[in-house]
Amino acid sequence: MSKKSINSVFLFAGRDDWQKDTGLNHVLVNYTKRKNSKIVWEDPAGGFTYKLRQIESHFKNIPPFIKKLNLRLSQILYALTHWSYFIYLYEQLFNRKEEDLVKVRCKRLKKRIQDLSAKHEVIIISRSSGGRVSSLIADELKIKHIICLGYPFQNPDNGVEPERYLHLENLKTPMLIIQGIYDEYGGIEVKEKYRYSPNIDLYFVDADHGFNVDANTWAEIYHQIDKAIR
Repeated sequence: MSKKSINSVFLFAGRDDWQKDTGLNHVLVNYTKRKNSKIVWEDPAGGFTYKLRQIESHFKNIPPFIKKLNLRLSQILYALTHWSYFIYLYEQLFNRKEEDLVKVRCKRLKKRIQDLSAKHEVIIISRSSGGRVSSLIADELKIKHIICLGYPFQNPDNGVEPERYLHLENLKTPMLIIQGIYDEYGGIEVKEKYRYSPNIDLYFVDADHGFNVDANTWAEIYHQIDKAIR
């Protein structure tokens, strides 16, 4: 096994409502497993709940409310053996304002990366707001690369929000943004609409924010990630 394989770690930073990405997370985890690298999650219970979702995938027609109940029960079970996770859940559930949740996530993710980077080369695989949070704190930390699928340039329900994208102009950490051309949070128009650091690469695929794409498009995405992190 190569030195890169031993020392690198993939850190998953998902969207705020990360349960929506169950299928997408499954695809990305399978990709990273092929790299023989350690996989960790921004959410401390992420690995535990991911295994639950894997089990659920073998059973068809499970009602959404049962899946949600299973998720909450699995989080509580995890918290019973990891008491600090109750604080994590409290912060996640009661920071209703977006700006407050961004601050909380920045603080938590920063600590997570600091701990990991002491022994590992950190590569962040992020989705939506996970990419925003990662890019906000990246230059304070040791991060090899940020990969973001579906960067949230603008919430379609809000007006212009410069705090979502202004920092991208001066980002020093290498970042690959893979964006759907029909993404409601910013589609093909973002190529010309915003200014980017020379350390940021943009790649567009035929998708919306949900990234429900075919196998050929996933092959494109894998290829772009491979080029970025090699």
